[in-house]
Amino acid sequence: MTLAIALRGDTSPHRENTIPALRSAIDQGADALAVDLSLTADGHAVLLREEAAREVWGLERPPGELSLAEIAAVTSDGGHRVPTLMEVVAEARHPRPATLLLRVASAEAALAAEAVAADHSYTDRVWYTGAAEALHAVAARRPGAATVVSWDREGLPPAELWRGLRPRYVDVRADLVTRELVAEAHRRGHGVGAWTVNDFPEMARLIGMGVDAVTTERVEELAPLTADGAQAPEPAGAGAGAAAPAGAAAGPDAGRPRGRHSA
Repeated sequence: MTLAIALRGDTSPHRENTIPALRSAIDQGADALAVDLSLTADGHAVLLREEAAREVWGLERPPGELSLAEIAAVTSDGGHRVPTLMEVVAEARHPRPATLLLRVASAEAALAAEAVAADHSYTDRVWYTGAAEALHAVAARRPGAATVVSWDREGLPPAELWRGLRPRYVDVRADLVTRELVAEAHRRGHGVGAWTVNDFPEMARLIGMGVDAVTTERVEELAPLTADGAQAPEPAGAGAGAAAPAGAAAGPDAGRPRGRHSA
């Protein structure tokens, strides 16, 4: 079945990557929450896109140049602030455990996230996507760590780019997903995801093609289509007769669509 993945939470009424947005997405049936992770100057993992630091939160410097206290001092109109990954892990446990798909731009951020997940016994629910070096770093730290390869070009990623990883699935820009690509990926033992899909007929079309995951900013429309029997795709190569994965890489801007809400 197909996973319903909420991009940065439910961003229609809520500011992206905040606790209310994530809580609302879970309540509406999201199987996973795709969120952006940054590392503060003092080493804390927080949910904050670098682009959103200035545009959404009004911060004058990138997250990596600010302390957690400086970031926490800034709040939205509703009084909400940038959450730490520790807070998000606690929130994602209820009312049912939700998978966190973390977009990490650096090995340091990935390893900090892995430490938080391990400390809170949530490693089986934390997946990683983003920079290839970050994915390899977390896989080296914990063999078997769940990774997702983001791809924004025609066809499937070259085999040599996948060496050393067993990604849960290849996440392909939605307009590049074809029935033939899905069939070929499945033949090789890989799952396929599609991002970012906000049109209801397109959601239905992709699910009909057999994609394993759909990322959307409109989870309230997607979740009812995927609710019955949804399950996480197996890592590449896990199924009987599946081809062994060869490695991973992401396109330079793959999987980084902008959120609809900034307030």
